[in-house]
Amino acid sequence: MSLTLRHIRAFVEVAHQGSFRRAAEKLFVSQPALTITINQLEGLVGVSLFHRTTRQVNLTVDGEDFLPIADRLVADFNRAISDLQTSARRRGGQVSIAVLPSLTINLLPELLTPFRDANPAIRIKLRDDNARGVQRQVLNNESDFGISNCWEEDSELTFTPMTVDPVGVVFPPDHPLAKGKGPLAWAKLEGFPFVGMSQDTGVYKLIDAIKECPESIRLPEYEVLTMAALGGILEAKLAITVLPALAMPCHMHPALVFRALKQPKVERSLCIITRRDRPLSVTAQKVCDMLLAETPRKVK
Repeated sequence: MSLTLRHIRAFVEVAHQGSFRRAAEKLFVSQPALTITINQLEGLVGVSLFHRTTRQVNLTVDGEDFLPIADRLVADFNRAISDLQTSARRRGGQVSIAVLPSLTINLLPELLTPFRDANPAIRIKLRDDNARGVQRQVLNNESDFGISNCWEEDSELTFTPMTVDPVGVVFPPDHPLAKGKGPLAWAKLEGFPFVGMSQDTGVYKLIDAIKECPESIRLPEYEVLTMAALGGILEAKLAITVLPALAMPCHMHPALVFRALKQPKVERSLCIITRRDRPLSVTAQKVCDMLLAETPRKVK
């Protein structure tokens, strides 16, 4: 077996996180797989790089000596690949955008269609992902920029406000909550079966921060990962849910009803996400400027 960049990346992440669990989450691999990779690395170089206990993971002296070198190797490789991809995109007039799945349905088509007609030489590639994935794509230079709510603050990224998306309750048209009009108080949702999004989605993180959430929302009867699964449960009248307006699965379930929530009023802030250390290409900047200019500052 040969030493590969995968081994170096694994070592760097464990060293910086001080935890196999957190490093595995950052690398999107299982913890057992990461442990095997580190064991392979130590076997290949013939030294121990970590002191492991049940509570802590610390670098050995050899590990401390190797870490700055490994950091440079990973950074140089990432930079080389990023430069190669950027050059290819600039030559081809291609712009890659990491974006929340719901926005590829409910916002971007009406903005990109006239832009494409006016700029036929520009090719736009949409890479849909959840909020955490959008930030990861931008950080790893897999996309020119991203469109999402902020998953977590990061000093390497710039978040430029794009629009504000109100949060509301979603339910079938014959549900008891359909009686009346106007915003509903969060307390009115207490006791109704609820379906929530999984913990690695921006919707979950948004709702989890609301102190006034009823217990039935904090402890949902159902939890799903995709909007398709969410729409199926709503359509079957098994539960209600809470979503930003632009995340409404109207394309699959047009009969569903959305009512804004109050006490408190909650909104999702959507941003253009870019890297601080890498200016956009002329083509990507043109697309970005169009999106910022044409997107309503607040979704109604």
